[in-house]
Formats: sequence, structure tokens, C-alpha cells
Amino acid sequence: MNGSAVAEPSESGKVRHKGGRTARVMAAVHEATLALLEERGYDRMEIPEIAERAQVNKTSIYRRWPSKMELVLEVALTRIGVTIPIVDTGSLQGDLIALLSRIALMLATPFAGGLLRALMASSNQNDDLQKARTTFWDARFATSGVIVERAIARGELPEGTNSRHLVEFAAAPLFYRTLVTNEAITDEDIWRVAQQACRAFR
Repeated sequence: MNGSAVAEPSESGKVRHKGGRTARVMAAVHEATLALLEERGYDRMEIPEIAERAQVNKTSIYRRWPSKMELVLEVALTRIGVTIPIVDTGSLQGDLIALLSRIALMLATPFAGGLLRALMASSNQNDDLQKARTTFWDARFATSGVIVERAIARGELPEGTNSRHLVEFAAAPLFYRTLVTNEAITDEDIWRVAQQACRAFR
């Protein structure tokens, strides 16, 4: 990833990307990919369409991203990061409900569906993609881990509680429903899972 690109607003209000032609092409491709993911979803989007939307030659995309999956994954890792704000409600269960509610909303978007398919389809033998996946999930768990830190400070959880284990325990049913059973996630489901996580780790 070219880290030299810088984005700044132009007089017209649009974002102007610095860093040379490569950075501009990458920015255009990322923006086109995200737009098409939101409009059509992962399965109905193809690289030639991305190239047309980004106004670049499709060979320029294939040179850097040999597959649609790799492109979608990079967009998520470098541009979106699946940002989920961490709310302080004053209790562990409230914090978990807020977190899981945001995750459920995110999972319902075409972009998230595309990202999850990319993560599942990517080969474990691809070292670059494996590193990208590890970086992505480590960052997400590090961010959400503040919920556990606050709960420990409030005396709701014992010292040494593993934040990743708790968040994985709470979030796993949501991902299972999205990827395996394709069932809707209700507010009641979220409340129940949050309560179970609190009981299990107390």
C-alpha cells in the first residue's frame, strides 16, 4: 500500500488526492469498489464494472489486485476499517448491547457481506492476505476491548478477563446467523447474547 498519498479538500469541495498517478488510481478504484458494493453487493459486482466506474483500465486493477476478493479486502482494511463506535453506557451489559447492535447493523450492509465473503474465500496460503486479516481483526478486538477494561474497573469482571475471548463469545452468534443460517438478528437476540456473555465471564 502506498502510504505517501494525502487527501485534502479542493475548492470545489471534492477530495483531491496527492501522491502521484498511482495514488490517484488507487483512490478512484477504492471509491468505485465501495460504491458498487453498497449498490449491488459483492456477488453482483465485477472488476470490469469497477474499472469503468473508476475510469481506469481494468488491467491496472488486475496488476495490483488479481482477484475481486483481494480488492474488496484491501478496501475494507485501508479505507473503511468497519468502524464501530464504542459507547460507554455505564454497564457491561449495556456496552455489549450497544456494540452488538452496531455490529448487527454493519453485517446487514452489502459492503460487510462482501468483506465477509472475501475473508472466508481467501486462501490461508496467501501470506499477504493472512497478515491483512490478522491486522484487521487485531485492530477490531483491540478497539472493542475497552468495554472489558471498563467493566473490570467497575468491578463487573474479574482482573485478567481476556477481552478478546469475551467479545468473540458475544459476537460469534451474530456472524453465525449472517454467514451460516442467513437468519435475521433481532433486538431480543442481541439482549440475550449480551446477558449470556456477562453471566459467562462474571
